[in-house]
Amino acid sequence: MSKFTRLIGLGLIVILALGFVSGVGAQDDVTRLVVGHNQGVGDLSNLDPSLADGVDAVDVIDEAFVALARMNELEVIPEPGMATWTVSDDGTVYTFDIRDDVPWVRYNADTGEVEQVLDEDGNVRMVTAADFEFGIKRSLDPQLAATYSGILAPWFSGGLEFFQSGDADEATRQELLDNIGVVATGEFTLELTTPNASSVVPSIFSMWGTVAQPSWVIEEFGDFWVEPENINTYGPYAVKEWVHDESITLIANPFWPGQDNIPQPSIDEIVFQFLDPTVQLANFEAGSMDYIDVPAGADVDRVLADPNLSQFYTTSEGVCNYYYAFNDTIPPFDDPRAVRAFSLTIPREAIVENVTKAGEVPAGFFTIPSIVAAPQVEDFPDLAIHTDPELGAQIWQEYLADTGHEASDFNGLTLLFNTSERHSAIAQVIQQAWLENLGVEVQLTNQDFGTYLQVRGEFPIYRAGWCFDYPDTNNFLGDNFHSVFGGTDIPWENADFDALIEQALIETDPAVRAELYAQAERILIWDDATVAPIYWTTSDSMLNDRFVRPGVSRIERDYFEKWTVAS
Repeated sequence: MSKFTRLIGLGLIVILALGFVSGVGAQDDVTRLVVGHNQGVGDLSNLDPSLADGVDAVDVIDEAFVALARMNELEVIPEPGMATWTVSDDGTVYTFDIRDDVPWVRYNADTGEVEQVLDEDGNVRMVTAADFEFGIKRSLDPQLAATYSGILAPWFSGGLEFFQSGDADEATRQELLDNIGVVATGEFTLELTTPNASSVVPSIFSMWGTVAQPSWVIEEFGDFWVEPENINTYGPYAVKEWVHDESITLIANPFWPGQDNIPQPSIDEIVFQFLDPTVQLANFEAGSMDYIDVPAGADVDRVLADPNLSQFYTTSEGVCNYYYAFNDTIPPFDDPRAVRAFSLTIPREAIVENVTKAGEVPAGFFTIPSIVAAPQVEDFPDLAIHTDPELGAQIWQEYLADTGHEASDFNGLTLLFNTSERHSAIAQVIQQAWLENLGVEVQLTNQDFGTYLQVRGEFPIYRAGWCFDYPDTNNFLGDNFHSVFGGTDIPWENADFDALIEQALIETDPAVRAELYAQAERILIWDDATVAPIYWTTSDSMLNDRFVRPGVSRIERDYFEKWTVAS
């Protein structure tokens, strides 16, 4: 998690004199965990479960809304969330028995309390199967144009047809909506039908786009329903305060009844601060932040060399990739040879050894190697991408000769990244490599995270990363790049790639699936190149010893209701 305001001077002197303790929550009886916002500078991308498409928002949504199933953060398997379920003999119909004791709640700023939401008759409004049906169908709605609509749609019978209905007339639209395999068959019973049996399906039901949503609030407030004064939630934490571009605060929900894997919270408040990782580290040292991601490069070296700081540091295998995307509607990237040349000249090893320095691995494929059916570089070395500046320069010269261009014709191509010292440092190294090997002077620009997400598809090159939503290779390749249900901003499609993805999705042999995905990777990163994988991440965090977590999350998200205060 990437977890800014510098706290130094007298406060730091006092903290250093007293030893390393958290300065948060000591002024009152509230136990408060201060966490670094995982995208650094900028506001949450979106708190609407149907529209959210970044880990930054999902961290919060997971605490405020609980899905039917929940991905265990340590074992990376789906387990009961708001429901238990049974499956039909053919594996396509899931019947969910939803808890009947979970009320909708909201934070009342006037009273300072979390309160149960009442319906028009004055009764406590409980979370029902109808709320889940509404939420799922809203997430699939093409009129909402949500990034994750295409990812969810193929997993529900009738979902793709509704997703692709576009500007259908209202009667047709209603018919398609009614035909989606999501039906509340009772007040607390939901039946979901999927087109094909797959072991992936329960993981889909753990995604944030499938949570229950409050139709009455959305209908009243529209886009503003997620603001703290309006939002209704039901998870272990409620939304207390959202100071846009600065922080968001969650407060424990006393009406969450708890269960073995989703207990009642023991930490009263969670504060996510939207700060650059380097400033987060300074605040962590000063005692004003409790949980952060470790910044790249020299900061990692300094933390590891410091006997005090290093005791709070943890590293583990990551769940994300880091890559550059190329817009194939903008020359020279409308020719795959140009993308190959730019990709081959990215100094992957130098970046992980000299810039990030936290054990990251140079990426040979887009897909991280640790998930189901992921192709391994050692098994398919000829299909992977490798850094080879000489070959990259050769391919670039062939492209220039064939098109009549000079390398200088492409000076001024812009590379976009969201504001971060790490992204900037990486981009500068790659910028220099492209100048030295290709003779192209690329310009660098950055935007806050929310703006970056909105505009990145308009740029010739942008940096991006993908962390799995469920631990299967389809989530990296199919959910990103399939021409129908892929969700990236890259205007790219390839029929051969689509066919391989579709075949792999229904194949049951993991080895065969891995081979199919390796062929799809080759199309994506070489034959019809549109992305350049750079490295696979690690998860590097620092946690104040005032708090105890059950383990290091393997899904790039944390469930803070499981955390406790150290005794």
